[in-house]
Amino acid sequence: MDQPSGPGFAFRDRARNTAYGWHTHEYHQLIYAAAGVTQVETAGARYVLPAGGAAWIPAGVRHRTLVGDVDGVSLYFSPDSVVSPGTGVRVLVASPVMREMILHASQWSLGTSEVDPVAASFFLTLALMCDEWLEAELSFTLPSATHAGLTRAMDYAFAELAEASLNGALAAAAMSERTFRRAFLRETGLTWQSWLTRARVLAGLSLLMQGRRVSEVATEVGYNSLSAFAKAFAKLTGKSPGELRARD
Repeated sequence: MDQPSGPGFAFRDRARNTAYGWHTHEYHQLIYAAAGVTQVETAGARYVLPAGGAAWIPAGVRHRTLVGDVDGVSLYFSPDSVVSPGTGVRVLVASPVMREMILHASQWSLGTSEVDPVAASFFLTLALMCDEWLEAELSFTLPSATHAGLTRAMDYAFAELAEASLNGALAAAAMSERTFRRAFLRETGLTWQSWLTRARVLAGLSLLMQGRRVSEVATEVGYNSLSAFAKAFAKLTGKSPGELRARD
């Protein structure tokens, strides 16, 4: 990863409950989540990547990646291979063609495309298609924070969505309630409860996209009441959980 070469390469990531530290890449990165939920955090936001989705990270963007029970593939493209890479992270819908091409590319590791003309041609074709895929962006974002205590509280919430509470967040942040509330609102523009609600809905959206039952999803992300989950879900997405599940 430190010395990339060639048009592109792939990395199959079967990590479990792993938080990668802050870093940048010389190559553009496309993460595909075959299973589980992945988060990508930048200085300004957290991006929730549902199973079956993909995240585009342009070269040079400082970020960290947090994965739960995940099976995924990361593709890397040389900086000059994509015409319009943009400057920020984007979450995309993985079409059937995109998914199959990503999985096929996973056989070619670092350095392969330098010596294998088929691999080189395949990655160059994928890079050209990325320009089209980047137009299908999804808004699966949450505000992030620069304050270390607030970041710990956010990490705690995602790890314990069903049980997450203000007291738990205060313990993770090692802050008083008054200081925590003020700092959280200042850095994110949201109250802690509003942020937690959005995190739970986005996690629920990911689970629904995997075909899970609405009642199971509601409980898993912290709602004892199905109607309360449906209300919060519809407010954020404009659709009921049942409508989204039926569509997908």
